[in-house]
This record gives sequence, structure tokens and C-alpha cells, in this order.
Amino acid sequence: MVETEDLAREVYNRLKNIDILQGMRFTSLEAGKKGDLFEILIATILSQNTNDKNSIEAYKSLERRVGIEPYKIVETDLNLIIDAIKPAGLYNSKARTIINVARYIIQHLDGDLSNLKKLGFEEARKILLDIDGIGYKTADILLLHLNFPAFPVDTHIKRVSKRLGLVDADADYEDISMLWRKSLKHDEYLDAHIRLIAFGRKYCKARKPLCNICPLRDICKYVEENG
Repeated sequence: MVETEDLAREVYNRLKNIDILQGMRFTSLEAGKKGDLFEILIATILSQNTNDKNSIEAYKSLERRVGIEPYKIVETDLNLIIDAIKPAGLYNSKARTIINVARYIIQHLDGDLSNLKKLGFEEARKILLDIDGIGYKTADILLLHLNFPAFPVDTHIKRVSKRLGLVDADADYEDISMLWRKSLKHDEYLDAHIRLIAFGRKYCKARKPLCNICPLRDICKYVEENG
């Protein structure tokens, strides 16, 4: 019997050898090209519950009209931020989260997210999760870019992990994140995160998975049970 961690590694190894990223866009990666942690965090907030096309449009609008820096954000009227990020949807709550994040960073981290590096992983994670509007995935994306051993889990990764039989049907965020953390090397986390999302978008779709052409069908529990 193949151990779950070995199977997870097999999944990643196969996805590395498939041209699965072509045409895919990831908001946090596009925002993170300059390596600015605050930009990565804001991009991740904007990407919640929408597609990357919309969140990238909202990000560029906010960048152009306000500027993506903590001090510029807190000095800007809420309604202007709301208007700037409308393409991302849920703009009222996202605008408030963006302001909350900027204010917290200024008040508690001297305006610089890199100060989280001085803390341990769990402490840094707790600080981020204590900010209103920041959930596990958003926190873990930032922590991963800070080189902490975080593995962010989105809806695609959750669905893929369960269908493949890597975790139980009732597995929660922490269960799935820990599986991938234990199965892969730290320097593989970001690449695996991106490839699993791309696989979920392209093949393991929520409503109509393309099982007949899936490159993982021979090791998939969902295919085995559903034909």
C-alpha cells in the first residue's frame, strides 16, 4: 500500500512534468514580482472569492489611484478605496480589510511586514490571523513569501486533495496544509501550491471534472469510485 505522503509526492512530481501553467495567472505572483510583502498581501486579499483577471484589474486600479503602501492606504478615504477595487467584488469588506491591515502594520510592525521574520512561524501566523479579515490562506501565502514553512490551501487544493484520496472527506484546512508540508521539501511549497491550483482549474473542476483526460486518473480515488 502506498503511503499518503509518498502519493502526494508522486502527484507533485507528475504535475511538474505537465505543461499545466500555460495561460494561468496568479494575482499574488504578479504583485510579488518586486518582492514587496505588502503588495503581495493586498493582492491576496483582493483575490479572495474572485478570479485572477478581476483581482489583477482591481490591484492595478488601486495601485494607480491610491498606491499600495500602508501609509498611503490609511490616509485615503474608504470610499475611494472601495471604488478603486470594485472589479474584485466584495469591495466593501475587502476595502475595510485593506485599511485594517495597513493600520495594524503601521501600529505594530513599524510599517514593515518583514519584521515578522524576527518571530517564529506560529507567532507570526497568530499575529496575521488576529487582523480582522485575514484568514488562514491569506496569512500562509504571506508567510510562505517570508520563507516560513507555510503551505497555503485554497478551494482547488482542498478539492484536489480530497478527490485524490490524500486526506479524508472531512479534512480541514490544517489537515490538508500539514499533508503537503510533510510530503514536500520547503523549497517546493510555492511551486506545488501553484501547480495544484492550476490542476484544479484545468482538470479537477468543481462541477464537471475532466476525469477522462486527467493525467492523474490512474492514482485517483474519485475516478476509482465513480468510474
